[in-house]
Amino acid sequence: MKPYNNISDLKYIFIIIFFIISIIDYIIININKRDIYVKANKNENIKYEFLNIEEYNSEILLPIQNTVKDYIEITYDEQKFLNGIIRKIKPKKIIEIGVAYGGTAVIILNAIKDIEDAKLYSIDINKNCYRLPSKQTGFIVKEKFPHLANKWRLYTGGFTSEFIEKIGNNIDLVYIDTVHVVPGEMLNWLEILPFLKEESFVILHDTFLMYIYDSVVKNIINYSNNQILCYIRGQLILPSYKKNMFSMNIGAIKLSKNQENYYLQYFLALGTQWQYLPSERELKVLIKFYRKYYGKKYVKIFIDAIEKNKLRFAK
Repeated sequence: MKPYNNISDLKYIFIIIFFIISIIDYIIININKRDIYVKANKNENIKYEFLNIEEYNSEILLPIQNTVKDYIEITYDEQKFLNGIIRKIKPKKIIEIGVAYGGTAVIILNAIKDIEDAKLYSIDINKNCYRLPSKQTGFIVKEKFPHLANKWRLYTGGFTSEFIEKIGNNIDLVYIDTVHVVPGEMLNWLEILPFLKEESFVILHDTFLMYIYDSVVKNIINYSNNQILCYIRGQLILPSYKKNMFSMNIGAIKLSKNQENYYLQYFLALGTQWQYLPSERELKVLIKFYRKYYGKKYVKIFIDAIEKNKLRFAK
């Protein structure tokens, strides 16, 4: 009979035990991973609760389509996206920057018509509609939809920073659709930011304008809205009605908390090459406004961007 070898046998026993423990650990780890994955998926479902948002309560748009369709610069799908977010979150205080005919104002007003205490404040630099100078900016609301005007206040003939203090804080949602080139909406964003409620929503139109080929936009070089959509800190919300992402010409962001932590990034974005130089009056108004709400540090960055672009335009 072969003598019992304690050391050798113990060695094999430990190897077997180690192997069994490794298998158990592997199973436990993968179960935990599965739990984490399931939880992550659950969180993702919460995070992306606005998937297919353009279909949410979209039926309320149908009665106004025949009238509004000739006075609006966003497609029906884009209208549904805007309408869906508003119907979902039920904002009480909404700002629209860029009005034109007033078609988009109609979409917003129609979306809040049954939301108690909800109100839209629209701002446009032009007193008369830039597409139809014989008419006042926003004329479609009072001419075609007077029953919606009781929830509307229109400000024209000035800059956003000249009206926003009258409108006040606690803004739940802002819709921006103005110049579409740098610095354009970048300046609008910095005008509105100090007045937005924490975790409010920003909706931008013409976010992928570079993919629209027509006589109006084909020579535009620097599109501001796409850049803003990418650098604003928050949860990105996009439509789901197109397979080609760059065909979605509208997008939204639910803002992250503590936006003041990102002021530096937002002002540094002004270092992007400008396609036009704002008037001296606008620049003076903005410098004063930014100094009041952001401080000297950030105004210095803004002034430096102005000076660099003035040199460029002077050549």
